[in-house]
Amino acid sequence: MKTGIILLAAGRSSRFGSDKRCAPWPGQTCMLKASIENALQSGLPCYVVLHEGDQSILDHCIDDGAEAGVCPDAARGIGDSIAFGVHANQDWDGWIIARADMPWITAETYRVLASHLEDHDCARPIDEYGQPGYPTGFRKEHAFELMQLHGHRTEARLIPDAPYINVMIGDSMIHSDVNRPEDLPYPA
Repeated sequence: MKTGIILLAAGRSSRFGSDKRCAPWPGQTCMLKASIENALQSGLPCYVVLHEGDQSILDHCIDDGAEAGVCPDAARGIGDSIAFGVHANQDWDGWIIARADMPWITAETYRVLASHLEDHDCARPIDEYGQPGYPTGFRKEHAFELMQLHGHRTEARLIPDAPYINVMIGDSMIHSDVNRPEDLPYPA
């Protein structure tokens, strides 16, 4: 089964105040590179969804070993970016939908979610208290639904209606994203 990671990096960082994808990150040149590196270390293919005007970032993604594409409708919302990423990778049997502003997600988390998609239609991580987080995984059976997402409708809305499995990750980082400069591990 070929499962890959759709890494969503097409947001405009409005709450951050500048392009957060380029924020410095410990051990990497920037946060986006850290997210790509963790995804690639999983051994799964990684496809980065970008927004218009990101040609230089697209080139860097490819240089780093990820595939990438520019979503023409990214400004309409995260749902359009998800639909674009899934559509661009219809040959995969499953997709792990990840956010580039969650660079703490480990390669192991990606691998564990991918392994659960072998036997389940959907997989989502939970912490030790049962709280769900991200990223989420879906098998090909949900391709049509994923490609119909638009605007601010995310893949999470599909989970209650789909057979899924909660995957105990036990890592609170499944809840942590970077929205503002103070969310960085050190000041930008």
